[in-house]
Amino acid sequence: MKFFSRSAFGLSVIALFALATSTFANEAELSPETVLPEVQLKEEDQPAGQTLVGVLTFQQFLTQVRANHPKLYSADLDRRIAGAKLLEKQGAFDPGISLETDYLRYNDFSNRGKVSKALDNDLSLGWLTRSGARIATGGRYNTGDVKPPLYPTGSTGEYFLSARMPLLRGFRINEKVAMEMQAEIGIPLADAMFNQSRLSTLLQASYGYWNWVYAHRKVGVSDNLLALATVRYQAIQERVKAGDLPPIDEVEAGQEVQRRAGLLVRSQREYERQLFNLSRYLWEPGGQPAALPEKRAIPEMLPTPDALEEADWMEARKLALETRPELKALNLQKEMVEVDLRQAKNLKLPVLDLFATPGYDTGNESIGPTIKAGVVLTVPLRQRTANGMIAAAEFRTQKLDLEQRLVLQQILLEVDDSVSAINAAYKQYLAANKEYEFAKELEKGERQRFEFGDSTLFLVNQRERSSAEAAMRLLDLEVEYHQTIANFKAVSGQL
Repeated sequence: MKFFSRSAFGLSVIALFALATSTFANEAELSPETVLPEVQLKEEDQPAGQTLVGVLTFQQFLTQVRANHPKLYSADLDRRIAGAKLLEKQGAFDPGISLETDYLRYNDFSNRGKVSKALDNDLSLGWLTRSGARIATGGRYNTGDVKPPLYPTGSTGEYFLSARMPLLRGFRINEKVAMEMQAEIGIPLADAMFNQSRLSTLLQASYGYWNWVYAHRKVGVSDNLLALATVRYQAIQERVKAGDLPPIDEVEAGQEVQRRAGLLVRSQREYERQLFNLSRYLWEPGGQPAALPEKRAIPEMLPTPDALEEADWMEARKLALETRPELKALNLQKEMVEVDLRQAKNLKLPVLDLFATPGYDTGNESIGPTIKAGVVLTVPLRQRTANGMIAAAEFRTQKLDLEQRLVLQQILLEVDDSVSAINAAYKQYLAANKEYEFAKELEKGERQRFEFGDSTLFLVNQRERSSAEAAMRLLDLEVEYHQTIANFKAVSGQL
């Protein structure tokens, strides 16, 4: 009979394990891969299949930065960490199997000096629900001179189902539920932080791109300026030899060649500096730095500066309020504080739990149905923990409200300022373009006068320098314009 009893209890262990694996199959399969798809890289952020070749347009450049830059990979890992944190907090609701076997040899309380023996076996499958209820099912097998608070069971054990349900404190909101809820909010919060990092990185990359493009154009201006001086120097040398010009003109022409050669070296150095700065944003899909782009990668045709329409301005303000990640992050943080506040208010309630453990005793010397039921009531005399949590949550909410007002104003001011900067850069560009045209006309006229002997080499050099300076200012304003456009797109959440 004992062998049969133990065999029956062993079979119940196997059956209980099978119940656990079938009932909680979905939870057993839960893994980071089932949680993290919500925070994977978006389609437009996916790594490019190969390094861009040929002309590197602005949009191609941003695509490569968005896909491969390590800073954005790092920010994406924070999103994945948030997904893993959610998985961690969900573990509080995982089921568990408990098996306890005790052997007792003790002094019999009813007959002192007599040895009593007992064997206690308890197997249960339990889990916590998100409503706060604790559920368990299992069986127990107690034999021998059972010592209180234990009680004997029939020869094939007792099988039970138990439940403890909170009616006030802990009902639907408790520490574990609150942590899971906040972990769920943490995923879109990490996504907002990723987007904020993305905007910042792409804006800095945009500045680097336009500095690189126009640094090359400035090299062209310096190179053309040197070429003019070199050709003139050779011509003046011939005229000096022929006696048409005094030797001092040859010296002055040679001096101008060296001056412009130095300017070309400075322009080339500035181009190399901007090229190295640009390389900070160019990476291969595998995480290796990309090769430095060649000069032929610089686009020939560039967008012409233009003023921004008021309709674009108003649309940008609307988009900024809808898409800026700072506002989303603040709203999500307020949701987290709201969870803390709900939990704190629940803590002020007394503990009122109902519990019941119906069972069935089986085998020889069994009694059939069994029951244990009751109520637990605990009334706190002071509420300092709950009151402190409520006060802290309310203060955090007030702080976030103030921050939200500041961020709202800051975002709108940033959009307005960027629009003003674009239109100002456009007007300056128009003025600089006219200045450059006039400077070229003066240069052309002075050169013609020099050829007819009505001017001096000094004035020709001055006119050419003025033209080059006007060209440089024009290029600087084009850089400023394109950078203000990038800033406008960033502050309105469109970059």
